[in-house]
Amino acid sequence: MNCNKLCIGLTMTFGLVTMCGTAMSQDWTDDFEGYSNGQVLYHVGGWSGWDDVEAVAGSCSTTVAHGGTKSILVEGADDAIHTFEGLTSGSGTISAWVYTPVSQFIADAFFLVQNDYQHGGPYEWCIDLEFDFEGDGGGGPGTVVDAFRPETNAPNIAFDRWVEIRCEVDIDNDTITCYYNNIEVSTGQLFIRGGTHEIKNLDLYTTGTTNYYDDIAFLGLGSGGGGYTCEITGACPGNIDVNWSGAQPNKTQGIVFASNTGSFSINSGACAGTQLGLGTRNLQLVRTIGTGSGAGSIGRAVGSGACGGFVQLVTVASPCEVSSVGQIP
Repeated sequence: MNCNKLCIGLTMTFGLVTMCGTAMSQDWTDDFEGYSNGQVLYHVGGWSGWDDVEAVAGSCSTTVAHGGTKSILVEGADDAIHTFEGLTSGSGTISAWVYTPVSQFIADAFFLVQNDYQHGGPYEWCIDLEFDFEGDGGGGPGTVVDAFRPETNAPNIAFDRWVEIRCEVDIDNDTITCYYNNIEVSTGQLFIRGGTHEIKNLDLYTTGTTNYYDDIAFLGLGSGGGGYTCEITGACPGNIDVNWSGAQPNKTQGIVFASNTGSFSINSGACAGTQLGLGTRNLQLVRTIGTGSGAGSIGRAVGSGACGGFVQLVTVASPCEVSSVGQIP
């Protein structure tokens, strides 16, 4: 994964450098044409199974397809997931085409999106569209309902044909409107159950019903950029204190500081395998992950830096982008 510099203009004052960040969309689509028939979608194309369990991952199928010849099959106890990094802002759509065979509609199935997810937890959900078998969701048997918000409509499941699921989401303004078969299901608050204000995971889950999904797309969502302030205090030569503030509210920030002794390899997370030439000689290496409050510190590094050297902040929320640069007086 490459590092993309969002905004590297440098303004110097004594001990204070202010940087900007630019929103960047990270569109993602999958039409499943790149997989082989019957292939278990586990650790390929960003797909896995819930809690990284291979046995519940979905599989590629040529039985039906919306476009091309392939789709993802979710059946039995499958709980197929695709994780995301950096979908922290923007307005756009989360969509998928779904095919539900009436002969295999025997239990509830779910189209889910988590705003908090990592293998083993913690978890939090922001989208829960239920293909309701028994009708206990309030819309009657064989309907699509929203488990979190009052339904505008509870449309009947359109069996044995391809139908679009579409959710129009606005991360910045915390709103969502969901459609099934071009019928509005619900509208309201996106992060209605709390948690971080970002999209972390797609979850295609079934308790027995067979569903096929194809042409899945996450469009218009991405990073809101930095807007960070870097403040450097202390005298050089000597100890310096580097502090960043201005984290995006309720957004997870992965922060990396590095000594500039050539290049530095990040061995895990969204920037794994990336070589970064960062920071300044003798600056203490710090890596931390936290949730931005919109004010106050989001990271600090203390060390004995080279006079006139540069320090940089890299966030993996975007992922792996240089968000601000400061220069030691």
